[in-house]
Amino acid sequence: MKIRACCVLLALTAAVPAQCLFTSVATQSIGPGCNTGSTGFCKLVGLPTTLSVALDAANCTLDLQVNLFESCGVQVPVRVIAVGFASTALPLPEFGPGCMLHVAPIGFLTSSTGPFTLDLPPGVPSLSFLVQGAALSVAPLGGQGNDVLTFSDGVQVDLQ
Repeated sequence: MKIRACCVLLALTAAVPAQCLFTSVATQSIGPGCNTGSTGFCKLVGLPTTLSVALDAANCTLDLQVNLFESCGVQVPVRVIAVGFASTALPLPEFGPGCMLHVAPIGFLTSSTGPFTLDLPPGVPSLSFLVQGAALSVAPLGGQGNDVLTFSDGVQVDLQ
């Protein structure tokens, strides 16, 4: 009877999800973004591409959003996030002056909208990694503007 009770207890323990231990998230820039500007279609001054990070401790997820000014018919059909654990300083002159990849990526995530939702490991007390976002701005059909790939700052994410 004791063996059966131990097996039932073990099965119930395995079925209970581990608790999410993260209660806060902090971010720090590890390098500047680039290609602040517009597609040339809008008369408005371009705003920088930013990366926002939000922790959902109840669901043990982290939302990463690549934010880019969208107006005057300009569309953002592609958003990309590079994720890694080491920084780099890889020049990307083909995308514009001063453009640099600040994250040595182990993976890329792509989306047409966002946010990117990452499932966090339960039962882990702390975690750090690096991310950098990019977004493609496309002028409206028939517009006389340029398509522009912009990059956010490289960001270190620390979860506690």
